[in-house]
Amino acid sequence: ITGTIGITPTDMYILYVIATVASIPLTGLRATIVDNTRNKAGKYRPYILMMGIPSAVLFIAMVWFPYDKLSLLVGTNVLLLFYVILQFVYMFFYDAYENLIHVLSPNSQERADVASIKSIVYSLGPSVVNLIMPIVAENVFHTNQTDIRVYRLVFPILGILGSALLVIVYANTKEKIIQAKTHVIQIKFTDAFKAVAKNKYFWIISLASWIGFLELAYSNILAWLYNYGGACSGNVYGIIVTLNGNSALWGMIMAPFFIRKYGKKNVQIVTNLLNIVFILAMILF
Repeated sequence: ITGTIGITPTDMYILYVIATVASIPLTGLRATIVDNTRNKAGKYRPYILMMGIPSAVLFIAMVWFPYDKLSLLVGTNVLLLFYVILQFVYMFFYDAYENLIHVLSPNSQERADVASIKSIVYSLGPSVVNLIMPIVAENVFHTNQTDIRVYRLVFPILGILGSALLVIVYANTKEKIIQAKTHVIQIKFTDAFKAVAKNKYFWIISLASWIGFLELAYSNILAWLYNYGGACSGNVYGIIVTLNGNSALWGMIMAPFFIRKYGKKNVQIVTNLLNIVFILAMILF
């Protein structure tokens, strides 16, 4: 959206930093609410609907807001407000969806198997969207993905479809680990923060994610080459991102088998090393 309404990459980065900093206290609030949830539906399932559907509404409102009728400064501030709210609402849903699997089964291997299936189904959505978006831009609006009309057409369809799928997820899952309402243990955010601060695995994983942004850089490079470099048509770009997304499918399918045979730690080490090798190989091209 920043690209469609004329915000420069530098200003876009500043907006991102502001929103990220603003999300830090919101993250603490979100964590406190989840940790102290006592609901017959479970710890995470209630937020699938409570935050998922409002997220869809916010995303649709974000693309349909009349930025073109306002000054760039006003439009930028409105966009920042949308983003900060989404940092709370959408991330609430995202955390609930990602963590739901941990309370569906006490068996770690079973969770890994289910996670593989979940990843395949979950990634199908972005794969289809990444294929459709540039094709819609090319053949319906005769432009690229910097035209906001593309999002105004596609996002409502995705919002309605996604909301319907959320209902299916909610109705067809059951948390196996549910605390009774009478079992009340109030967890302070400060206490939780201290416990996490002492967890070395948390810091190792966090450090890996902080320096692992390069793993996602390739998608940004491809998008810039298409949208701003004119490297290919929308139809060709649709094929490129589809092939790229398809490559992830095989890793998701094979993950449970490799985890079962070699263990999670070994799989993690080898895949991270291979990531480094292939990221360095990109420099050659």
